[in-house]
Amino acid sequence: STQTMDEARHIEVFARYLREKLEWEWPINESLKTLLDLTIKDQRWDFKYLGMQIIIEGLAMAAFGNLHQMAREPLLKDLIRYVMKDESRHVAFGVLSLTGYYQDMAANELKDREDFVIEACELMRNRLMGDQISDAMGWNRQEVRELVLNSAPAQMFRSMLFARIVPNLKRIGLLTPRVREAFARLQILQFEDWDPEEQDRRLGFA
Repeated sequence: STQTMDEARHIEVFARYLREKLEWEWPINESLKTLLDLTIKDQRWDFKYLGMQIIIEGLAMAAFGNLHQMAREPLLKDLIRYVMKDESRHVAFGVLSLTGYYQDMAANELKDREDFVIEACELMRNRLMGDQISDAMGWNRQEVRELVLNSAPAQMFRSMLFARIVPNLKRIGLLTPRVREAFARLQILQFEDWDPEEQDRRLGFA
């Protein structure tokens, strides 16, 4: 219930910032909407935590951290700082809630979680392909995707967004051989021993 109140505040403040300062809002990204739908519609409680607290919130923390370091506008930096303090708490709650839950889970049930994690991370990687910008500018989606995929800075940015997700999945016991193989293919396995809390402390959010 506390997180629901937090998220309502986040939506309100960012919506106001967009309306009054930028006067522009993008619709929800197709890949993110797909992941939200998968998370919300599944009846198993741990899928909610996996989808929201571990993956979506973890990705948001990494994206907000990058934006906070790049932003020069004082109001935006303050908004991000306050939001990240909430999000850090949400992620920590998810890790705490799921730690040990998968330890003795049956193989067929564990496979469902592995499939979900792999699909979710593939969706989040595909979220950053420039599709919405292509549509708004009238560009060819496939051509822009190829440019983004072959861009070294874009590759690094996409990869760094998983710096909080991968170590937290390892903490809760879901960095299984199947997931490791998929993450190696996605080129994000190198983050498995990173310390998300240290990242938060370095940015002043822990």
